[in-house]
Amino acid sequence: MAGCVSRLRRVLVLLPLAVGLSAAPLRAQPPAGEADAKVRFTLTLARFVQWPADMERASLRLCVLQRSPALAAAFASRQGTVVTGRVLEVLGGDAVRTARCDLLFVDASAGGAGAEALAAVAGRPVLTLGTVDGFASHGGMVELVNVDDALRFDVNLAPLRAAHLGLSSQALKLARRVQE
Repeated sequence: MAGCVSRLRRVLVLLPLAVGLSAAPLRAQPPAGEADAKVRFTLTLARFVQWPADMERASLRLCVLQRSPALAAAFASRQGTVVTGRVLEVLGGDAVRTARCDLLFVDASAGGAGAEALAAVAGRPVLTLGTVDGFASHGGMVELVNVDDALRFDVNLAPLRAAHLGLSSQALKLARRVQE
């Protein structure tokens, strides 16, 4: 677990460099470095999730809602990666609507599809992450935010608990804000 904590810290420290040094806010079409930072964060955070015992499957399904070629390519490049002993299966497009996701990543570029997806997985053991402004306040579990050119995150514990998921205390200590 100490290795995972140091890996999460390293990702959070290096993200300002990966995101870039400009003061520009996140864009709908993120450059490749910014997209890769979002993917690294998502996969690192997944290592800190306490999943229900009955989720012992061979694959970890990551559903991605986005309209960004750079983000799609960054997530697709991680297809088959092993995360917490499970092979990562990245799903996008129409597959997201019918798939049983373990993680749901909603990018701001997805537009209104994010609210519909959040409602569809509410209460199910699906870790939801998003870059949409106010994502955590609107029922998402983890909201990625750009603060001073660094990728940070806020956590909403209520939907985590409703989904019977846990997030390690080490990850919670690194959060910018934790809502009860």
